[in-house]
Amino acid sequence: MALATQARPPAPPTLNEVFEAERLLVGLMLADPTTHGRIAAILRDEDWTQNLHRGVFEVVGRLLEEGRPVSPVSVLPKVSDVAPDGGPANRYLIALASEAPSSAFAEPLARRLAEAAHARSGSDHLDRDLYAWAYEQALALRRGQFSALDALNLAEEIEDLGGAIYNRMESALRITLMHLLKWEYQPERRSRSWHLSIRNGRLDIEDVLERHPSLSRRVPGAVAKAYRRARIDAAGETGLDESIFPAECPYTFDVVMTRPVPWPLPGGEA
Repeated sequence: MALATQARPPAPPTLNEVFEAERLLVGLMLADPTTHGRIAAILRDEDWTQNLHRGVFEVVGRLLEEGRPVSPVSVLPKVSDVAPDGGPANRYLIALASEAPSSAFAEPLARRLAEAAHARSGSDHLDRDLYAWAYEQALALRRGQFSALDALNLAEEIEDLGGAIYNRMESALRITLMHLLKWEYQPERRSRSWHLSIRNGRLDIEDVLERHPSLSRRVPGAVAKAYRRARIDAAGETGLDESIFPAECPYTFDVVMTRPVPWPLPGGEA
């Protein structure tokens, strides 16, 4: 008599299936915020694998607790402004909301993500020895040992690398904007140091964009974010009240990069 075939446990979701489930759930929460409570009853913050998706889940929950409306517009200022493909988050979230499935899929999709999170091995080894882990992953890639890759954590580290490149551009914009504000609002204190800071900041921005041209699509958002800090810094360095400076950035990117800041000053002022 043949032995009965033992039932095999269902295979855990693939990484692509997990990512697509997250996309669908994010679209659901934005299109029908009432689904958030049903999703939150199943999923934890750490069950999400992608930073923007996790951020939407957390922010939608806070907005609902505060009785505030939920939409891509209300969520965006509080989450990452970059989509998983490196493009603007606003278009990505609007597309997910417009393509959201029926709310009946909320619990099944959430349970699928929870199962995947449970099946994943812990990532605490990253806290213990990131250096060794990085070389292990590089070696596995070179040998084509793809099954040995810690794919989710590898994806997160790669995203962080892209984020560091973006942060370099935003930092250079912040420094340049701060000195442009100082140059405009305290003309009597213009100095060679301010002139050089603006020139060097522009060169840093140009270097980043030359090496990473795809970042150009994030320039408008980067200017707006950098200006918020530049305004605070300019107030601190000039001693002027913050309200003296415009609430929104008064310069286009072209102006940031090309506005004349001559030195020596006309008339030979030092």
